[in-house]
Amino acid sequence: MGSAKVDSIDSLRSLRTALVKFAEGAIVALGDAESEMQRMLVWLEMEQHTYWQGQIRKRTEIVARASEALRFKKLYKDSTGSRPSAVDEEKALALAKRRLEEAEQKLANVRRYIPRLQKEIQTYKGSAQRFATTVQVDVPLAISQLSNMVAALESYVALTPDAADVSAPPIETSGEVTTSQAPPTNEPTNKP
Repeated sequence: MGSAKVDSIDSLRSLRTALVKFAEGAIVALGDAESEMQRMLVWLEMEQHTYWQGQIRKRTEIVARASEALRFKKLYKDSTGSRPSAVDEEKALALAKRRLEEAEQKLANVRRYIPRLQKEIQTYKGSAQRFATTVQVDVPLAISQLSNMVAALESYVALTPDAADVSAPPIETSGEVTTSQAPPTNEPTNKP
């Protein structure tokens, strides 16, 4: 096992806390993105599709009424026996037709963009899945490892010199006193 130089256990605690906050934030952000995509898809498929279909029906009726008003204006004479000007009715009919064409174009756009949005959502989900897996699996593993490291370092720092292995008697060799690294035995030493 390798060694590491640790200057501050508090730095490891801070890193662990930052990872926890990052994981929570990332999970919330991924969930928000997923929800927003689904809301947009429902908005296009349901609300906008239905709205523009309704607008086409309404605007078709308006075109029919404007067309009928123009026809009546051109057919019938006024009280003086002359044919009245139909300019206002022609303008109203032209406006109604433009508005109908706009609604038809909007519905065509909605129909065109629904499959495109579905494809983009699938592409996003595929690319975000790797990140989501990292956030859900790797980050908690790293947090756990950091917790274990902090606990091990705290227990190491809590050791006092009295808690060290001082039960072994000092061994005298060539005039120097050292501490034995081997556990004490009950066998007598036969040193001259």
